[in-house]
Amino acid sequence: MKKRVRRENRAAGKEAEQKKPSKVTLFCRSLQRLKHLYCNINIQLPSITKKGILVLILSFLLLPFLRADAASDTYGSFEKLKLHENPSVYSISTKEHDPYVLILAIHGGGIEPGTSELAREIAENRSLYLFEGLKSAGNADLHLTSSHFDEPRAVQMVQEHSNVISLHGYGSVDKKIKIGGTDRARAELLTDVLKGHGYPAVFLDTNDKYAGVSPNNLANHSSSGLSIQIEMSTGFRKSLFDTFTLKSRASTQNNTFYQFTKTISDFISDNYK
Repeated sequence: MKKRVRRENRAAGKEAEQKKPSKVTLFCRSLQRLKHLYCNINIQLPSITKKGILVLILSFLLLPFLRADAASDTYGSFEKLKLHENPSVYSISTKEHDPYVLILAIHGGGIEPGTSELAREIAENRSLYLFEGLKSAGNADLHLTSSHFDEPRAVQMVQEHSNVISLHGYGSVDKKIKIGGTDRARAELLTDVLKGHGYPAVFLDTNDKYAGVSPNNLANHSSSGLSIQIEMSTGFRKSLFDTFTLKSRASTQNNTFYQFTKTISDFISDNYK
């Protein structure tokens, strides 16, 4: 009699366990929602592993950034750009000085206005690579993201230098300078120096979209892997010139322009060999 009661109790216990909601079911429901949002993701829920779940979640979080990066370029490589664009609508300028620091501006001219003039001034006594869009309109077609920019001379020069300082512009009417890059110590120090001189600089976290820390970023292919990325808003870049047009910027650089470039030049001289 007692044995039969124990058997019945065990059976009841098993039945109760089977009725308990499974924790995996919650994961599956969440993944089903992701699958509904992105129906092109074909997953087999019963066989998915913990590693697969992690990869899926990371892909879901990064997908907007990856899509934005891909959509921002008309061409996916310099070879494709070269194939479809007349050589007269862009120019490449280079200067070798020493192997310590390369000033890199791959969106010069009319692509990210003002970066050409800044790069030339900062690189007065330094190595320089400059790619410029020269169209009267439509220079955005010549934009290659830092992860796609593979012009051979640029790749070679970056690899031959131990440090890269990369100049960029982003669209915003405010006046702000965003400092990133893989050389975290120097990038933070530059931010403090700029702020000390009254410039609106902020030091970016590595997860910021302007941080420039991707291993695919051209600037990070230096011999040391170290870079500083300087992102300047349109509003700030406009403040450096009296006339902010492609033809006039070279001759209308104001006192703010020269004070700003001197601050960066002095920082380079003080912190690099």
